[in-house]
Amino acid sequence: MMGMSAVMFIVAQFGSRFANSFLTTAVRYELLEIGGVTKFASAQVATQVSRCFMQQLAGILTDNYSLKKLYVIGEAFNLLLVLVLAGITYYASENAGAALFAVNIGFGLAQAFSQPVSKSMPPCVVSADDLAIVNSWDLTGDKIGRNLAPMVFTIVSSALGFPAALVFSFGLCSALVALKQLIQVADQPVREKANDRGGGSALSKVLGVFSQVWEGILSLKNDRTIGLLILNTLITNMLVYPLGSVVFPVIFKAIPDGSIEQEGSIVSRMILSLQDAVGIHKAKAWMNYAALVSLGGVIGPFLSSAVVYWIKALAATNPERTNWIGLTCGISGQVLTVGLLLLVLTFLQSFSAGTRIFLLFVVWGAMTALNNVTTIYFNAHTQQRLSRTERGRFIANILTMFTLANSVGSLMYGWALASGGIDVQIAMSTRLLLLALVLRLGIAAALRMDMAGRETILLKKTE
Repeated sequence: MMGMSAVMFIVAQFGSRFANSFLTTAVRYELLEIGGVTKFASAQVATQVSRCFMQQLAGILTDNYSLKKLYVIGEAFNLLLVLVLAGITYYASENAGAALFAVNIGFGLAQAFSQPVSKSMPPCVVSADDLAIVNSWDLTGDKIGRNLAPMVFTIVSSALGFPAALVFSFGLCSALVALKQLIQVADQPVREKANDRGGGSALSKVLGVFSQVWEGILSLKNDRTIGLLILNTLITNMLVYPLGSVVFPVIFKAIPDGSIEQEGSIVSRMILSLQDAVGIHKAKAWMNYAALVSLGGVIGPFLSSAVVYWIKALAATNPERTNWIGLTCGISGQVLTVGLLLLVLTFLQSFSAGTRIFLLFVVWGAMTALNNVTTIYFNAHTQQRLSRTERGRFIANILTMFTLANSVGSLMYGWALASGGIDVQIAMSTRLLLLALVLRLGIAAALRMDMAGRETILLKKTE
């Protein structure tokens, strides 16, 4: 049974991810209001690029300093940024857009700093037998926290105002700093500098991110199946996920206030009822719509869990086929949901406002679920194929690649949004999503035709 420190760690992880996403949503929405589409999209790109370097720096610090101190410092940085955001809100000026741009990057850096530290924490708070449980809860909490936060922000800010959302954030971050301070961490002694591997300076190690990315690209040659699965995830991060963070808010902002109330359709009444049920009452209606679609992202992880249990039952008679069935279902589902989203975006302007929101809510929730299924079995396959000494470096490489891919995707969609009015913006975004569908179909076909690769997926784990 897990001890109190493990439980507190899980709660702290969920709370920290929720708080960071809550604050990032607040800043992004204000930036979209004040700075416009171009600055809004540019902030996402700048945040993602800077995160790559912060992750490298955090990794160096994690190897050389107290984990608990770094863990608390990461949350304290969020607390400091809340105070800065409050200052910008109360002393707004002509430079508010630039200040929000910088604060948005700051929250991204805080999250990037915390990731290597928190991923190194579980062995220091639980026994080896409970590692899998803690990691599972950590992943689930991360998925739910990042999707739940935008909806809660909309509820709090609509019912009580933006200043109340800041007060809530300050209280939450303060509580998290105190909670993290209480966690008992069985930390290893800090290594002496003389024992450090490779003598280079911290700056040279941080700049080594470029060689790390190149090594990650070269690693695709080692296993064709893993290479295809990495490319599939790159497509998700570059051409799919930026839709939720960059494109959807702009689409919803183009819907006139009061459109839902004036429709009188069944769908619009459902949306209004759902808003009332969860307490969303926002003067700026587009924030309501973004919050409702984010609710689909919260439901997605629960749907993926149900799919995983179904796959486990389906493969009960042939357990060696579990990963193959899981990957087949996951990627097939990804192709289907991207196709559905492409269809919805193509005819989006033909639908009523209520129907647009409802369709995006359903498709985004289904897409989140199937992306999770693919990730689960991708991880299972790599754990089966890679030795213990290869996994850490492999994970570091692909995380850097995925972060850079998301940066490029945000930049591409930002360019699409800056190309004209709402019709042109949707048309350009649809073309990018069509590219994702074509590439994903190619990957699905390559996996099906690769008989040798299928045999590696069917192999049982040996260590």
